[in-house]
Amino acid sequence: MRQIPELAKPEGLTKTHAFAAALSLALLVGAGVGLAASHFLPANAARVATMPDTRNEGGRLPPLLARPATNARHGNPQISSQVSPQILGPVGAAPVADYVLAETSTRLPASRYAAPRSVADALDLPLEEGITRFHQQPVTVAALAAKRVARATAPVEAQSGANTAAILAPRPQIAVVLDDLGLDEKSTRRAIALPAAVTLSFLPYGRTAAGLAVEARARGHEIMAHIPMQPEGPQDPGPNALRVDLPADDISARLATQLDRFPGAVGFNNHMGSRFTADVRALLPVMREARARGLIFLDSRTTANSLADKVAKASGTETLTRDVFLDHATGPDGLLSQLAELERIARMSGGAIGIAHPHALTLDVLDVWSRGLDAKGFDLVPITIMARGKREQGLLAASRF
Repeated sequence: MRQIPELAKPEGLTKTHAFAAALSLALLVGAGVGLAASHFLPANAARVATMPDTRNEGGRLPPLLARPATNARHGNPQISSQVSPQILGPVGAAPVADYVLAETSTRLPASRYAAPRSVADALDLPLEEGITRFHQQPVTVAALAAKRVARATAPVEAQSGANTAAILAPRPQIAVVLDDLGLDEKSTRRAIALPAAVTLSFLPYGRTAAGLAVEARARGHEIMAHIPMQPEGPQDPGPNALRVDLPADDISARLATQLDRFPGAVGFNNHMGSRFTADVRALLPVMREARARGLIFLDSRTTANSLADKVAKASGTETLTRDVFLDHATGPDGLLSQLAELERIARMSGGAIGIAHPHALTLDVLDVWSRGLDAKGFDLVPITIMARGKREQGLLAASRF
């Protein structure tokens, strides 16, 4: 057989084929990357096109809304420290309406400025469907202070509001003083059986007055001394009465002796005394003694010419004045009429003081009437509460000037 000689293979043929194959593979990979990029570019372009213009009138972006700086080495945007973080929330949650600039603490409307850029925006990631972003406001000193003040004062304001309503609209107060006690033991004990808020005033010359006063205090009553003073007419006020013709030292000595019979007394009022309480010189040692002992002087006001209130104020002595004599008129109709007048004055001025005597009818009516005051909107109070209310009113009036 004839043998066909082998054709010689070119030396560079293998290298050429390898290069061509590598080039084809690179083209195929590049085409695949291009197709993948074209799949995402439209969505991103549409999102960028719909972003609101955040520039102000001067064409500049707000300081906190400027685009983050770019990392030159990696070509990726960096997250600015001024950008507030975003929190992902459920679908349908309402986004925050306003944004606060930390540098100026100024509230800017959301309609004018876009929200601070999030991590997803900075990295140009595609938005996830079904996600709503909440923009967390930067914490400012003003915001912290406002929250702290609101939290600290809310309970106080609520309580202050309740206390203010009670002060502006208090219940009217009524004080009833029963005097001429200590002479008749039976009627005095009936007076002691009245509600404890009724104040009881004892004549110092009653034989059993001191012991009955102790009994009254044990039952919760405030007690006073009913000091006899000189009247205008010929009536006899009783032994050791204070008279205008006595020297000042004798007036002080008589008063001190009578007050000493009633330790624990909160004050004293005058028995008769229409002549004495109209004399300034005679009243001066009385007010001096009351001030030294810290006692209230209650002017029974047996005369319209009484100067007791003026002298007491001039000497710094605490004083009160009777508003109504409850049993000045005779009979049950007269007593009920005086009680109605006492209530009227209390409603009009916030407080009223009535003086009564231990007559049988008076004690019967007071027992029923006093127990029904609460239902009618009144507070029956002892005399010291009435004095305290007067002091507070005086301080309030003085503070207005």
